[in-house]
Amino acid sequence: MKARYFKIESFGNVDGPGTRMILFLQGCPLRCKYCHNPESWDMIGDSLEITPEEVIIQYMKNINFYKNGGGLTVSGGEPWLHIDFLIALGKLCVENKIHYTIDTSAY
Repeated sequence: MKARYFKIESFGNVDGPGTRMILFLQGCPLRCKYCHNPESWDMIGDSLEITPEEVIIQYMKNINFYKNGGGLTVSGGEPWLHIDFLIALGKLCVENKIHYTIDTSAY
């Protein structure tokens, strides 16, 4: 299973508690006037694909920065457009004791 994403930020400090890795998924139907990530609107865009396992591998490369109160945030676009991916990634986060946050408009 894969999801399309347009950016991974390794050291985010505003998208959840602590220092976090942020995965920005592609696709959002809302088109908010003051959107922070309008490049995410298109479901395809100039995006790449990633599996939940690849996200965890990427996270583990910098785990020392995240382990003291940080974690993983999935943002977008609208993450809930990728529900099966989010569920699979969430299970891997629980298995690996990674704090997991979804930044959503709840669309």
